[in-house]
Amino acid sequence: MDQIFKALGFAALCAGPCLIVYFLISIVRTRSFILHSVEVNGEVTRLERSKTRDQYGYTYAPVFTFTAVDGRSYTVTSDVSSSPAGFVEGERVTVRYEPEDPEKARIHTVFQTWGAAIISGGAGVFCLFWGCDVLGFIHLAK
Repeated sequence: MDQIFKALGFAALCAGPCLIVYFLISIVRTRSFILHSVEVNGEVTRLERSKTRDQYGYTYAPVFTFTAVDGRSYTVTSDVSSSPAGFVEGERVTVRYEPEDPEKARIHTVFQTWGAAIISGGAGVFCLFWGCDVLGFIHLAK
């Protein structure tokens, strides 16, 4: 059992820095997106239901419409889904999009905009500390 924990600790110690690098890249990309994007109002028109990886549950991605500043309307399915659904049909939302690529618009909420960074950063820090603890580099809860 100790060997398994040591192997998992080593894997976590390797994954931690990778996740933190992804966190930093995600922060830079998201900040750039916010600086170069336009904010408009939109509306959730429906929820796209998908089976979870374990095939026992569902996640829901909001499908939203918005009108760009040039007057053209767009319908976009969010890359971010959740369970339970984070939105309801007909809900008014704030949308951000880059004028050069309105098809990659995002609903402007903390989770929809910064979720990847928050999750990867938290997981990276956890993996680093847990891996160091399991391998005996630090002692957190002993």
